Amino acid sequence: MTETQAQQPIRLVTFDLYDTLIELHPQRWDRLQLALQRLGIESDAATLRAADLIAEDFFTEENGQVPIRDRPEAARAKFRLKYMEVWLTAAGLPADEITVRNARRLYLAEYETPAVENGPYGGYRMFGDVLPALQRLREAGVKRAVISNADDDVAELCTHMAFAHEMNLIVTSAIVGYEKPDARTYRAALEPLGVDPADTLHIGDQPKSDVAGALAIGMRAALIDRYERHDQDNHAVPVFTGLDKFVDHVLAVNASIQVPI
Repeated sequence: MTETQAQQPIRLVTFDLYDTLIELHPQRWDRLQLALQRLGIESDAATLRAADLIAEDFFTEENGQVPIRDRPEAARAKFRLKYMEVWLTAAGLPADEITVRNARRLYLAEYETPAVENGPYGGYRMFGDVLPALQRLREAGVKRAVISNADDDVAELCTHMAFAHEMNLIVTSAIVGYEKPDARTYRAALEPLGVDPADTLHIGDQPKSDVAGALAIGMRAALIDRYERHDQDNHAVPVFTGLDKFVDHVLAVNASIQVPI
């Protein structure tokens, strides 16, 4: 936080969507473990969960260069195989071409999953602390918005999850044409709401997109660590395992400044 930001209240909180407000169910590492079991490969869910951070960083860097959805089908298929290779390698598992292809074939990824929870294939579910957190921010006069990297408009999904009514704005990268950490993705939320970057705090689960992108345009940032995989000592921004403590932080900042918002 800069000296200027320390003297300004937080007027707007922007939220990442996936793994911040909602999560895939079953989770990615559980899906991969099941796929590997079907191939006769034993794995540890905790190891796959930790290795998922490396695979997600790879996805973030690649997607930031050219959105995966905008690539030709052959390039998308090649990327998905590379993503699986990175994940398996990070987990210390076999990552030869045949294993990677078979694991990818059996792994049901997020973009292949119905948004609404549906039988054994699952879907998405909202974290239990989301609505209370949004309500507390609204009651404190703090605006709220979603900024999501997604292939389709997420407004309908947010409505289905029953928290869209608590948001002042929902921004989807596929609609605005840019992906976090691109500054234009954040500005698509800030400008319509008339809030300066210095008066805004963004929280998300991806250091290389959510945190880096927000800080780059002068916003404040926080990292949410739903699965307790991050060490606060490794991050210059505050790390929260849930939204309750995060909202406590926002309200404490505003109370310390004692400026009406």
